[in-house]
Amino acid sequence: MTSAEQIFSALLTRYGANADHWPFLYRVLLPLFLRLDACAAQWREAQVEEGAIRALYKIDLPELTPSTALRARLAAIAELPSKTARDPYIPVWRLSFAAAMASALLGVVLGAGGYFADYADPDDYVFETTASYEVSDWIAGTGL
Repeated sequence: MTSAEQIFSALLTRYGANADHWPFLYRVLLPLFLRLDACAAQWREAQVEEGAIRALYKIDLPELTPSTALRARLAAIAELPSKTARDPYIPVWRLSFAAAMASALLGVVLGAGGYFADYADPDDYVFETTASYEVSDWIAGTGL
């Protein structure tokens, strides 16, 4: 098998026997490939095989049309008036927003004492540098 036959076989495997599915450059080169007898034989075999596969998927069922009774029922369903009902309730997002605002207001009111604290004596406020994440002393109630 020559390299041209190998290339054609790979192209045929990749793009199939329908030349419309091939990229433009390969479609231009297709007549050159088909001049080789081995490539032309492969092309014919692939087209017969694809035709057989296409015949398997061909659907020969008659087109169905709905009866007049079914059409009348569908028309009656489509003509029913649509009723829009509004439920008298407060949406959940409004309740959650109100709860969030109430908790924010409560936090400001309860924490307002910190805003008016006397910071005149800096010795009262010391940054703790010996702190650790060990909580066993705190749980035991020692070292407070």
